[in-house]
Amino acid sequence: MSKFMATIVLDFFVAFGVIIGGALLGGLGAFVAGQQPMQTMMVLADKLKIWAVVAAIGGTVDTLSLIERNFFDGMHSEIIKQVLYIFSAFFGAYIGTTLIHWLGGELK
Repeated sequence: MSKFMATIVLDFFVAFGVIIGGALLGGLGAFVAGQQPMQTMMVLADKLKIWAVVAAIGGTVDTLSLIERNFFDGMHSEIIKQVLYIFSAFFGAYIGTTLIHWLGGELK
């Protein structure tokens, strides 16, 4: 597997893991605190989406500066790679959130 494909897969699963792990552990915390765990998990999954993407791509500032630099240098293939990394992370976060909502009985 190429480094490009490995990074796409890794970004997907990191974002997916942030959503699933954060929601499950947040649900456990809600249970201990006497709140509704499933409702808390669904709210947390929605709130964690952007942070999952940021964690997966390793920080948005580096990615955005790389896109800017490559845009002005005319290296459009590098820009496409960065956009695909971001898309992969968004997709992982979306699938994780959808799974949490499905487990909670509320499909979006």
